[in-house]
Order: sequence, then structure tokens, then C-alpha cells
Amino acid sequence: PQRPSIEQHAWGTGWWELDQIFKFYDGQFVVVTGIAGHGKSTFLLNVLCNIAKNFEKKSFMYVPENEGHIQQKLRRIWNDDDTFSWFADGQCFVQSAVQEFDQRPRTLKWVLERAIVAIERDGVRVVLIDPWNELDRARPRDTTMTDYIGECLMMLKDFCRTFQVSVIVVAHPTKAVNEHGGRVPGLADIEGSMNWFNKCDNGLIVQRDGAATKVISAKVREIGAGKRG
Repeated sequence: PQRPSIEQHAWGTGWWELDQIFKFYDGQFVVVTGIAGHGKSTFLLNVLCNIAKNFEKKSFMYVPENEGHIQQKLRRIWNDDDTFSWFADGQCFVQSAVQEFDQRPRTLKWVLERAIVAIERDGVRVVLIDPWNELDRARPRDTTMTDYIGECLMMLKDFCRTFQVSVIVVAHPTKAVNEHGGRVPGLADIEGSMNWFNKCDNGLIVQRDGAATKVISAKVREIGAGKRG
């Protein structure tokens, strides 16, 4: 069956300004990049709080770098103690990287299997993986990194289409970009090269500019899901 136009069922981020360049829709794969420490995670947590407040869209998070203080960060962003328990208990599901003390690698497949439970049981509509490099990639010896990332991204694309959810992956630029700085990284600067640019439906770049944070829309595949700018 043919999908209706994106404009008919896309939904916003809770920020009018951001909605002009980016919107969510079912089956969407989003890549977010930017130099380390420029606020990618904080930006996305704000967005997930916004969509819960404005649209009651539920989210699933795998955020191992922020896991130790994720509740405090979300509470501060939510900024309403009276309703925070509603959000924390029923709108936001955080997958721990350490709750199972075993030898199983935390691969992309491991995370997605747990996301499926939240999608089918709890009605989750957005999945956040932050960051990509925290996953145990378990790359076969005879496969190049570029080919391996390409295969993983195709798995993510299939996952988005199969379960009709929006998946956001935070991926850092190469070490050269992080170390030298001085310019805004692009989607092609992410490890794995053009696969990240080619496979994503929407690509966002987060760049701290003094006291403010700038969000750049670098790629929009579907009309109605935003624009570049």
C-alpha cells in the first residue's frame, strides 16, 4: 500500500523554529552529529520532552554516556515536578547498558531487540541511540568499517519501516574533525563516510555558537519533513 504524503502525518518537535527545518514522521531514520561537547544529547533530550508534552509521543532511549544521571537531566528539562512522574513512568523508557551482568555484547541488534518490546508493549514512537560509538560493533574481520556501517544502517532503515517508528542515532565526527575543530562538521565527516549521509532521511548538525546552540538541517529526503537550512 502507498503511504500518504508526509505532510499529512508528520508531527512537530514542540519548537516552532525547529519545525521549519525538521519534523518527525513514522518510518524515519535521523542522524545527528556535531563536535563532542556541543550539546547534541541535551538538545535531543529537550526534543523528546517536548514531544511528550505536546503530542504524548513516547520514546525509548539507549544513552549509556548519560545513563548515570539521565533522570536528573530529564527532570531539569521537564521543569515541572507535579507532572514529571507521568513522563518518567509512562512516556520515557530508558534501556540500561549494565542491568544485565553478562558477556553479551551491546550490539545494535541487542538494543533494537529491547526497543521492540517497548514499541509493542508501550506504544513507543521514537527510538534514540546516543551515541553510536558506545555500541559493541563486533565487525567481522573480513568486512571493512565502511561496509559494516552500511549494513548496520540498512538494518536500522528496515527497522524503521517495519515498526513504523522514528529512529535517531547520534554519531560523532572523525577524530580529525574533533581535534582540529574550527569548522562545522558535515554528515560526510562521520566515521563510515558517506553511508551516514546516503542512508539517513534527515540529517541534523548541532553546533554551539557562544552561549547559543545552532541546529543545522543538512539533509531532508521527504517533502514535508522540513528543509535544509
